[in-house]
Amino acid sequence: MTRAVFSTELFNARVETQIQTFFDMMNNLYGQRGWHPDPPRRRDLKWENEDFTVEVTSRYRDGAYKRIRFTIRNLPGYFRCPGTLTDPNSIRYEHRFAFDLPREYPQNIGSIRPSAETPLYHPRLSAGGKGLACYSVRGELDRILEDLPFFVLLKPDRVEPPSQFASDHGLNTQAMYWYERNTDGIVSTLERLWESRHREHSGSDGERRSGRVQIIDHSQAPPTGSRSPRILDAPERQPGRVRILDDEE
Repeated sequence: MTRAVFSTELFNARVETQIQTFFDMMNNLYGQRGWHPDPPRRRDLKWENEDFTVEVTSRYRDGAYKRIRFTIRNLPGYFRCPGTLTDPNSIRYEHRFAFDLPREYPQNIGSIRPSAETPLYHPRLSAGGKGLACYSVRGELDRILEDLPFFVLLKPDRVEPPSQFASDHGLNTQAMYWYERNTDGIVSTLERLWESRHREHSGSDGERRSGRVQIIDHSQAPPTGSRSPRILDAPERQPGRVRILDDEE
């Protein structure tokens, strides 16, 4: 049975709207933390600010967007097993993923298979740190983009260790054992480094530097008429997920 698909124009418009929604949601999240990145700048099929780049890199024959490349910056992640959790030689702040949207999107989202293009030491990636992830699809494009930074940050509901969830040992058993032994320390270390990274990009006394990121006093009330953030922390896992499991390559 042939699946119904959107026209190329509607398909691409939906993708573009969801990319902008992702940036809006992350801006809300970062604003709650006192960080204020620039709005994304669009050039052709690339949306970019200092923390994220979302780019359409290929299309289907009819012109519908196909491959999405997602780059995350200023966010700590282990690219190899660290000697200590704070080992700076085991941590990188730029990560890149890619995946294809099915032509029948937003149907068949379970076929979306994010792949790490930069090394990441993660229980849900193969021991080489690249390739297809064992990843739980929680929604459409905006939610996938919103989810992957917290996948890098090794949040427990993204890792799903078997000691906390009815789950498996992922694609890197050694990394999963390491994670289960050190979960609290890993999460708190990466959170602290994430915070520190953004404070490094701010000026002293909360002044904006280079017109990009500002640290504000959390004790101050928000300006009258300002919109409350829609997200206060990492988005929580939602029911009805689709899990993608791949053998080690």
